[in-house]
Amino acid sequence: MDKHTIQFPINFFGMEELGVIIKRVRKMRGLTQRDLAMQTNTSEKFISNVENGKKTAQLGKVLLLIRVLDLGTRLVDLREED
Repeated sequence: MDKHTIQFPINFFGMEELGVIIKRVRKMRGLTQRDLAMQTNTSEKFISNVENGKKTAQLGKVLLLIRVLDLGTRLVDLREED
């Protein structure tokens, strides 16, 4: 993934990868960590922790970040062929 462009859909398999994606999309949307924290009623520290792949982040709050960034979630069966 180029640091200046994002191609959707994005596959990720862990908090570290998800954090990188959230950070890139946040910046692409022109938001600071503070902006995103205010929109999600969390703290800048929480946003930083998520973006740095900390495993202690609460899933519900992470899903809220995804929603506020106008992203979606989708579960797929990786065993199925396209």
